[in-house]
Amino acid sequence: MEKDKLQEFTRRVTQASRTELIVIMYDVILADTAAAREALNQGDTGSYERELKHAGRFVHELMGALDYQYPIAHELLSLYSFLNKTIIRACISHKAELLDAADEMVSKLRETFAQVSAQDTSGPVMHNTQQVYAGLTYGKNSLNESYLDPSGAKRGFMA
Repeated sequence: MEKDKLQEFTRRVTQASRTELIVIMYDVILADTAAAREALNQGDTGSYERELKHAGRFVHELMGALDYQYPIAHELLSLYSFLNKTIIRACISHKAELLDAADEMVSKLRETFAQVSAQDTSGPVMHNTQQVYAGLTYGKNSLNESYLDPSGAKRGFMA
C-alpha cells in the first residue's frame, strides 16, 4: 500500500466510530485488491501476493470482530469465509476475475455498513487524539495537511 494511502487510513481511524472502523477495513481490502490488480498487470507477482495477504489479514480481523450474540454475525461469518477463500484462490491462481468477485462482495458490504455508520452517533473510539481539520497548505513542491488541536491539551500517556 502506498504511503499516502496508509496515512489517509491512519487519519480516518483516529476519528472513526465503531461502525466507521468496519467501513475503513472494507476500504483497506478494496485498496489492497486494487493494488494487487495493478501488480498483476505489471507482472509483479511478489507485490500481488503481498497485497492479497494483507487483504486477507483484514478479512480475518473482520471475522474476529463479530459479536455472535446477534444472529446476523453467523451470516457475516459465512460471507467473510467465502471472501477469504476467494482471496486465497486469487492469490494462488493469479486470476483477476476472482479479484472482481471479491471486490463486488466487499463493495456491497461496505455500502451497507456505510449507511449504518451514517446513523452511528457514538463518537470516535479513540480518545486523546489530535483533531484533524480540513486544511491544506501549499508547500514548496506539494500540498501539506495542517491540523490544529483546539484544546491545547497534551496527547499520549501521562505519568
